[in-house]
Amino acid sequence: MPKAKKQDICVISTAPENAKVRVGTVAELFGVSIPTVWRRARAGLLPAPQKIGGTTVWNVGDIRRALENGGS
Repeated sequence: MPKAKKQDICVISTAPENAKVRVGTVAELFGVSIPTVWRRARAGLLPAPQKIGGTTVWNVGDIRRALENGGS
């Protein structure tokens, strides 16, 4: 899985609440590896992702709130 691009990270502050981001962006935002994102999501420490087609994504609004609460 490719790493998130810088513009993908910046979108979190300007994107609408219902925008979606992929796992690489979530990992970069929380400063963790991609496997850690999956572990934390399974453990309920990060917002749950959703499947759209064959792609797993996270809601930007959920990620913003998790970041504001200190992440996990």
